[in-house]
Amino acid sequence: MAHIDAGKTTTTERMLYYSGFINHVGEVHTGDTVMDYLDQERDRGITITAAAITLPWAKHQINLIDTPGHVDFTMEVERSLRVTDGAILILDGSAGVQAQTLTVWRQSKRNNVNCIAYINKLDKPNSDLDYTLISMEKKLQVTPLLTQMPIGHGRELSGLIDLVDMTAYIWDHKSSNQGKQFTKMNEDEIKSAMFTSWEEAVNLRENLIEKCCDFDNEIAEEVILSESYDKVDPESLRAGLRRIVVDKESSALVTCLGSSYKNIGVQPLLDSVIHYLPAPSDKHYPFTSQFKDNLCALVFKIIHHPQRGVLSFVRVYSGRLSSKSSIYNVNKQQTEKIGKLMVAFADDFRDIDEIGAGNIAVLSGLKLATTGDTIVDTSMKPKKDSDGIDSSLLIAPIVPDPVFFCSIEPPSLAAQKQFDYALECLSREDPSLRITQEADTGQTVLGGMGELHLEITLDRLKTQYKVDTDMGKLQVAYREIATSVCSIDEKFERKLGDKTHTIHLNMTLAVQEGLGSSVVEWSKDKESIEQFASIKPQLRRAVEQAIMSGLQSGPVLGYPVLDSRITIHSVQIGRGCSMPMLTAGAMNITKILLKQTDIRLAEPVMAVEIIAEEDVITAVLQDLTRRRGEVDYTQDRSTDEGVGLAVLRGTVPLAELRGYSSELRTLSSGKANLSMELSHYKLMTEEDQEIAIEDVTGFSR
Repeated sequence: MAHIDAGKTTTTERMLYYSGFINHVGEVHTGDTVMDYLDQERDRGITITAAAITLPWAKHQINLIDTPGHVDFTMEVERSLRVTDGAILILDGSAGVQAQTLTVWRQSKRNNVNCIAYINKLDKPNSDLDYTLISMEKKLQVTPLLTQMPIGHGRELSGLIDLVDMTAYIWDHKSSNQGKQFTKMNEDEIKSAMFTSWEEAVNLRENLIEKCCDFDNEIAEEVILSESYDKVDPESLRAGLRRIVVDKESSALVTCLGSSYKNIGVQPLLDSVIHYLPAPSDKHYPFTSQFKDNLCALVFKIIHHPQRGVLSFVRVYSGRLSSKSSIYNVNKQQTEKIGKLMVAFADDFRDIDEIGAGNIAVLSGLKLATTGDTIVDTSMKPKKDSDGIDSSLLIAPIVPDPVFFCSIEPPSLAAQKQFDYALECLSREDPSLRITQEADTGQTVLGGMGELHLEITLDRLKTQYKVDTDMGKLQVAYREIATSVCSIDEKFERKLGDKTHTIHLNMTLAVQEGLGSSVVEWSKDKESIEQFASIKPQLRRAVEQAIMSGLQSGPVLGYPVLDSRITIHSVQIGRGCSMPMLTAGAMNITKILLKQTDIRLAEPVMAVEIIAEEDVITAVLQDLTRRRGEVDYTQDRSTDEGVGLAVLRGTVPLAELRGYSSELRTLSSGKANLSMELSHYKLMTEEDQEIAIEDVTGFSR
């Protein structure tokens, strides 16, 4: 996992080559890598979809997932981290911690994924190891434990010294074996051939052990007993580093070095994966206790294969999966039969008969499964708790809300059927892709994580499904926020035939700044609690869900309402009121409450980072200010060639960034790189709100 262009796919390609899985090293810029198999990936030189592969190394099996670095495809990272035990955080040695580095780091922490770091691209002239380590400390709030030392700097980088066992690895740039063969030197050989490097390595090793003492008691005890850092043997130090990595409470980050493109450091990185990252047996997942040796697995990815049909990627947490067996889908409450059981090798799949816990498998034949579904053995139909909720449901990956929308239409009525099928397939594959139907116009609206996300989707519709769609103007996904407290005491009554359905709600909307998604709660007053006791749990849940549904469409432009806390004081449900009418009534009352409240638009604001050469930074700064940006200008370091670099960090409303990537490229003559992620939603001024309403509806109020 990493920021875009940090070298994830390049590193993965070397891993596959050195493990013997492939005979030729592909390159991202030539479009022939194993993991980037989509046409869109190879054309653009970026990773769009997470690809899984299994490779052997040092008598171990590594299940590897190569994830995208672009913020538009953050869902791919989220679902991959949901099912992995460990991860490699790759950093660009010339840029340090970047915007998306922070995002994926937060995702890994949220999913309790143990990590090691790999500082890549140390062959670049402007690489700066010290700067990168400082940025890790400041931005990631970790203590980097540097386990390697580079030999040479920039273009002179030729190898590494492993500080754990004091072994040097040296690669010959002129060799034609693409880094597969290298020279190893023990400590005595290093001392005689590179005395200055040996002295530096000894000091760095002592520093490493000293830092380890702060995070591992066993290492600290060994140092105290021996009264020397030199007496800590490699096996003890390596075991201590592993304990630090596996400890999820640790704030230290084991760090490796290299340059994957120059074939330096990848084999030691693979060794570090084996040495430090946890095996499935090292991880304890509390939910597996109720399944014991029976099957428990999570569906984390769906793809539509042109020959094999719908394929479901699953992580097996306990038990075993067998081909042709039946499984029970807890979410869908249905039993399905597995067609073929396979192991993924990027876009290639190999049939197997059985697979055990800790592995990633690919299943064909599951018609109902979607991302986030829990599948179990048919003999383990889950029990329900007192609220009627399945206790065996695994936590599904978090699906982010879209930030851009656009309307799309098929080219003709004849293409409508294929158009609908294609959208169904794409939305099943990518949960962050939202497809809705406009009630007033009947238009199909596509929601995505950014311009590139929607662009790729439209390209896939055209190339993969042969539907040449017409796309409307990009619209920003605004939100609506209440600015005042409001209460309502309203009765909803509808007569259907000879039966009258009624629901009476008394509730208050309070504003809680920074809350995010709105919440619904029940009053804690004694009188209210007594009244709620007579309402069945399923009816209470129905009322909650109906109010939440009502909050999904605000009165200004129909966008979700944020930062609102709804407190229900009393509910009176008429005798014989049906569930659909109960839901409709609670939603209707919520809509009335919102119309009585002062609601304003809030726009998404992006955290922006631009790295540019100094001669264009003034023009970029002026352009961002014109776009209502609030910018913090920080001077960066210079490269060895004397080219000054500067970093612009700040926040800019998303509405001002439509098409900005290409405009920045033109403005800077290709001398600036942009990265951004969603920061927060900000209330708009009345003037900006009127402009947004006119932009969305075409009419001013």
